[in-house]
Amino acid sequence: MESLDGLSPRIRERLQSVGSLSDEERILADEEAQVDTLLKAFYQNELDAAVLLETLKGYEAEKRFTALKFARDKLRQSFKWPELDWDFVEGQDGTIAMEERRTMAKEDEQTATGTVLELTDSTFDTVVNANSVMVVDCWAVWCGPCRMVAPVIDELAKDFAGKVTFGKLDVDKNPATARRFQIQSIPTILIFKDGKLVDQKLGAMPKAMLEPIISKHTVSA
Repeated sequence: MESLDGLSPRIRERLQSVGSLSDEERILADEEAQVDTLLKAFYQNELDAAVLLETLKGYEAEKRFTALKFARDKLRQSFKWPELDWDFVEGQDGTIAMEERRTMAKEDEQTATGTVLELTDSTFDTVVNANSVMVVDCWAVWCGPCRMVAPVIDELAKDFAGKVTFGKLDVDKNPATARRFQIQSIPTILIFKDGKLVDQKLGAMPKAMLEPIISKHTVSA
């Protein structure tokens, strides 16, 4: 019989009834045991929220997304959850990032004032799904036409403030999202409605052409 030290009661009970764990189950059990130890220290005030956040960010950097899922599920059911000013942001590809709730509130404020948001692979789905109409400018630093369309996006963000959220995605820094939407050339403008891609335009379009395209998606927003 394998040692039961460090395992959660649920895993210990399963181990005792089955007799042994597979390699995959052992890895999951080890991840959960580490999370349980970490959260126990937090619940007993041996670890403050700032240190807990830094530890979880370390998990994020190490791509330990299973451990982050354990931590997310356990924390959200705990008495400590209302005290925290950060949250877990999950992408459709299974990645999880830590983000301060103040940052998310700031994004809402920026949207209302017509600020263009910086999107990343880890925040893309959360931001897009949180807005009824979202326009995303896919660009890169080296792209000349992208620099031409940037001021157009800035102007439109102010014109549509409070109605449409605008964001920018650097395709070089965020290749996963670029691949998912098959971005072959830039600039590419993606338009989402209720989290679903409803339109896609290529090239540095002038404001006079882009504005009516966006307007038609705000009719029932």
